Amino acid sequence: MRETGTVPSPSTPSAPPRTPQESPGAAGPGGAAGAKGRSARWDHVLSQLTTTKRLSVAEVAAELGVSESTIRRDFMEMERAQLARRTHGGIVAVDVAYSLATVPRTADEGSAQRERVADRAASFVEPGQIIGFNGGRTTTSAARRAVSRPDLDSRDGSPGLTVVCAALNIATEAVLRPSVRTVVLGGVAEPYSFELTGPLATATMRDLWLDTMFVGTVGLDLGAGLTCNSDAEAGVTRIMIGHSRRVVGLATADKIGHRALAGICPVSVLTDLVIAGPVPEDLRAHLTESSVRLHEV
Repeated sequence: MRETGTVPSPSTPSAPPRTPQESPGAAGPGGAAGAKGRSARWDHVLSQLTTTKRLSVAEVAAELGVSESTIRRDFMEMERAQLARRTHGGIVAVDVAYSLATVPRTADEGSAQRERVADRAASFVEPGQIIGFNGGRTTTSAARRAVSRPDLDSRDGSPGLTVVCAALNIATEAVLRPSVRTVVLGGVAEPYSFELTGPLATATMRDLWLDTMFVGTVGLDLGAGLTCNSDAEAGVTRIMIGHSRRVVGLATADKIGHRALAGICPVSVLTDLVIAGPVPEDLRAHLTESSVRLHEV
């Protein structure tokens, strides 16, 4: 039976005083969004900036149902945190911060399947949990959806979610969210997966414990298990798996039957497998025999 632990939480700055429009029971033009605190407002602004690149004080205040003075104060604090840059009457995205986190490297016919897998994976996350991700397109999409959930507001000085990242692009995605505590493993960054590897990464992970580990894979084979193209990446992922209570494999049907260079773990190590596309009967039977929950999307 695996254990789970907690990562020491740094002190969280107290939220600014609420204006009358921000009272918990208030319902403004933004509906439920207007009743949330600073973390939820920042998440909303950062999500909008990833697509619009520019926002005005007036439009954000109207959307969230809070005063313009509250939004101006938020914009000032975001600029101090180097999350955005203020302009006259508004705010603009800091391009360097957003480009790595939000722009997919490629678009292909499997992207819709990956997004379905990512959406289901994000639904497994509960507020306050400690979760981990290895690198890859599917895990990046899952992380993006998980950290942007509106119910992950910080409370009583505790983070709404803690994300332990083995990949730099996922860390960049998570750190933009003020309600999310981001833990980054050290080590050497791989150029294509952005994953951190080496003795520093493994040494750091040995002291951390997770509630749920989301595992992306290059190959999924009954004999070889989950595999990837780098033995160094596989080594770090194995430690993350061993330190997690729940292990969720993420895959699309095109990965089934494929074997990459390095083994990550046997299929039986998973507690859950989320997969898009047809599932062969032999794999289905093996999952049932190994008590691995199958989630078809």
